[in-house]
Amino acid sequence: MFYVFSFSFLVLFSLNSFSQDTIAAWTFPSTSADSLIDISITANANRYISCEYGTYGAPTYFAIPIDYTSNGSLGSPDKCAKVVGLDNGADSVCFIVKFKTTGYNNLKLYSKQSGGGNNPGPRDFKVQYKLSGTSTWIDIPNGTVVCANDWTTGVLNGIDLPAACFDQSSNVSVRWLQTSNTDINGGTVTAAGISKIDDIIVIGDLMTGVNNLNNNDLLNVFPNPSSGDFHIENSGAINDIKIFNVLGKCVYNNEQVNEELINITGFEKGIYFVQFTKFDNSSSTVKLIVK
Repeated sequence: MFYVFSFSFLVLFSLNSFSQDTIAAWTFPSTSADSLIDISITANANRYISCEYGTYGAPTYFAIPIDYTSNGSLGSPDKCAKVVGLDNGADSVCFIVKFKTTGYNNLKLYSKQSGGGNNPGPRDFKVQYKLSGTSTWIDIPNGTVVCANDWTTGVLNGIDLPAACFDQSSNVSVRWLQTSNTDINGGTVTAAGISKIDDIIVIGDLMTGVNNLNNNDLLNVFPNPSSGDFHIENSGAINDIKIFNVLGKCVYNNEQVNEELINITGFEKGIYFVQFTKFDNSSSTVKLIVK
């Protein structure tokens, strides 16, 4: 795993306390408080955070400068990402990060937001994701954030990223979108209103193999791509099968697996994610292409 060795002992201890691998993390330690990622797997080296207004490429789009000199969630000397100029930013202003999840599933997202001190910033945000090659931002379940003038109110504490984000060799984009012009005190956000974000962390489980649940129970899904049905070899190891589309919607759920043939007639062409759960509650996800 690739690490940028520029973070405090306290942050290192916190991240290592996760039982899953840290795929990407922006923690803004005092020794390297900037836009670049602080902890990552090799595939995510040199990723960065940005704050943007509007849609990239649109005439009204512009990047909002980020200040990295304010104290972060751990207090001094820890830092965070701080922005101003968010007046009239509802449904337009967002913090955004991008990362790859190649070989990882069961992803969880953490973050902390604060609304500023003497200059109250936006109160309301929601978290969304977008896959490479698509233009639609999709709401992440349980991703609503309500900020206050602290680092404990506007917290996402390990929310699940949809299965569509699993095992992606191209970028998964995640953004924290401002959803109202109301500030943390119930007034209206002004140009001086401060919004801060810290400790953005994505963790996940390393997949032991494309079709493996463990070394003893090999799962082979075929044919893949498929046009009407697919077979599961060694299906006796499986307790539950769910299939998700790229929007994260469950389109198939079988909690009593007693057959080796899964019929997907009627599925639209595209990419799906087959999630297998064993009787010991361990799980694995396989990408399935319907042609």
